[in-house]
Parts: sequence; structure tokens; C-alpha cells
Amino acid sequence: MESISPQEKKVDLNRAEGVTPEVLTEIHNLFDYKAWNADQHVAGNAVRHTLAAAYEAIVAFVPACPQRTRALNMLVDARMLANSAVTHKGRY
Repeated sequence: MESISPQEKKVDLNRAEGVTPEVLTEIHNLFDYKAWNADQHVAGNAVRHTLAAAYEAIVAFVPACPQRTRALNMLVDARMLANSAVTHKGRY
């Protein structure tokens, strides 16, 4: 899978000081729907299945408590972040 080089990334949203046209374009790029290609589907499926297995193991073997809840929530967060990284080819 190809990633975006630092030279191609024109706007650092974390350091933006105001909404310029360039910042607005980058925000839209971040949130617009993008269909995955075949390679992205392979990557997404691998991550999803692996995290689902970890989720299942935690539910099966870890006692219910606030720490387990946090662990499960972190797996959901990891899935969402990984999907975003795959979608944007490492741009953000």
C-alpha cells in the first residue's frame, strides 16, 4: 500500500491557525467518503479480524470491570483509527 509523502501533505491540521482555503480543503479530504481498492480491503479485513479475535478473548477471559470496558473500547478505537489510516494511505 502506498503512503503519502510529507511533501504531498500541504496542511498540518494539528497546527492550523484558522480556516484558510487550504485548511478547508484538507478538512474535507479527511472527512469525505473514499471507496477502498482491493489492497485496502485486504488490509482492513486483516485488521478487523485480528481485533475481533482480541475482543473475543477479552470478553471470554477477562473479568467484567472498568478496565475490561476500557480495553474493549480501545480495540474499537484501534479499528476506527486503522481504517482511517488505510483509507487515507497514512496521510493523517
